[in-house]
Amino acid sequence: MNRVLLACGGTGGHLAPGIALAQRLTDEGHECLLIVSSKAVDARMTANYPRLRFVPGQGRGFGPGFLAKLRFFPALLGAVWSARTLLRAFKPDALVCFGGFMSVGPALAARLGGIPVLVHEANRRPGKAVRLIARFAQSIHLPAGVRLAGLPAGRQHDSGYPVRAEMRPLAKELARRTLGFPSTGRLLLFTGGSQGAASLNRWVESHLDELAARGIHALCLTGPGGRDERVERAGVVIHFLPFCHQMATAYSAADLAVTRAGAGTLAELATCRTAAILVPFPHAADDHQTANALQAAESGAAILLPERELGRLGEVAFGCLADNAALAAMRDALALADAANHWEELARETIELAQARARRVALA
Repeated sequence: MNRVLLACGGTGGHLAPGIALAQRLTDEGHECLLIVSSKAVDARMTANYPRLRFVPGQGRGFGPGFLAKLRFFPALLGAVWSARTLLRAFKPDALVCFGGFMSVGPALAARLGGIPVLVHEANRRPGKAVRLIARFAQSIHLPAGVRLAGLPAGRQHDSGYPVRAEMRPLAKELARRTLGFPSTGRLLLFTGGSQGAASLNRWVESHLDELAARGIHALCLTGPGGRDERVERAGVVIHFLPFCHQMATAYSAADLAVTRAGAGTLAELATCRTAAILVPFPHAADDHQTANALQAAESGAAILLPERELGRLGEVAFGCLADNAALAAMRDALALADAANHWEELARETIELAQARARRVALA
């Protein structure tokens, strides 16, 4: 048995793959500890995994704004100090970082402590934290075809997105019944990821009459503090829900999803074969969601609709729902994307590096 530390908090897109990897490693008999943030999104998600161990970490994003950048450096020192204390207590054999502000402190502390570091980037445009950690990480796992300039090719690997064990498709009728929707009629799923998307919420709220007139149900995941209400009109159900703990069920119930374009969302859509219209968050760091969405659209797995064109959403969504051939083609492309989502090497290399360090420590 090896001990593996995972730095993965801050957003659902960082936390979900950390949980997925921890599930696999735990099933294989290894001990895992996950560093998460104190944000509400982390608390909501981690509450569903009593079998895993979580610990709050420290960290702060780099910007935006001059004052935020000034505050970053003392916060980073505190994060490194906190992580060193954790390393002494847990004694990990390897650290896996999933990017974001929660990864930097543990990565630097592990580097100072001689603990092997692996870093995983899910998005097609690597973020600042990943670009920093990659400079000294023993292993860098990136989306297929993405590479970081100036770093040895031997340390960079194609990698998929770790998907949680419970993220498996359900029969549509069972999924609808579980969520309280009729088995007949089309269903649209609106989700902005773990943070929600105000623009998508507003679109649903302003189109209630049209959805009802067309006989289209909707599940709108409004995000933290968002609207929580079930509306029924002429047999049509429109459910506003701040957070859903059954995302595989939600994806499986829907005929079409309207979502942001985080890498985690795209991997889950592929796993559940859910056709989607992708509306990338326009202010995402390095515009990485647009890069993700472009790749998905080019493969035929989704439709890309920039937020500035949200006025066309009804035309695109209703047209797609009426086109069974288009939906089927997207599901076929999603099946190919899911089959290509290989992340086994991340798990394998994590154990190999952990075992190698454990042997060195034992011989020292």
